[in-house]
Amino acid sequence: MPDNIPNQNHKEKNRDYWIKQSEMLQNAIVRMANNSLEVKKVGLTVWAAIVGFGFTNQNANLFVLAFVAFVLFGILDVYYLYLERRFRDNFNRLSRIINGYETSKDNEWIEKSQGNFLKMDASTIFLAELPHILQSWANLPYLIVFVMKIALVIAPLPLK
Repeated sequence: MPDNIPNQNHKEKNRDYWIKQSEMLQNAIVRMANNSLEVKKVGLTVWAAIVGFGFTNQNANLFVLAFVAFVLFGILDVYYLYLERRFRDNFNRLSRIINGYETSKDNEWIEKSQGNFLKMDASTIFLAELPHILQSWANLPYLIVFVMKIALVIAPLPLK
């Protein structure tokens, strides 16, 4: 068999491999979404506990600590959302290829990544994607907590 296999034969030969890759991508996407949810749950719980403790002890420094925890958990959550979107991009690319709708960019990517769809596209930088990621509805809990935090900072602590 010659080395230059026609494109259609090459597709049929790799179809099972690509379907397995799509299943692995789906699992990775689900893991990133679950990690994001867990980070939100733990982050909001930690934030509420620190704020509650701050009110109990009437210590303004605890509100600063709550804000730091809020920011750190928020960054971790945004990173998981970023990874989820990157995996979704790879899944969409793979779906186009499996169904015969690939573009020249898809073919270039296959050559560059050597067919490993779990490999992230290195052309996208996390900080460049940050404004787009922050516009996601998945970040609504953080927006609500941020507004609550501003309200807590503005409102004076009650006196004993």
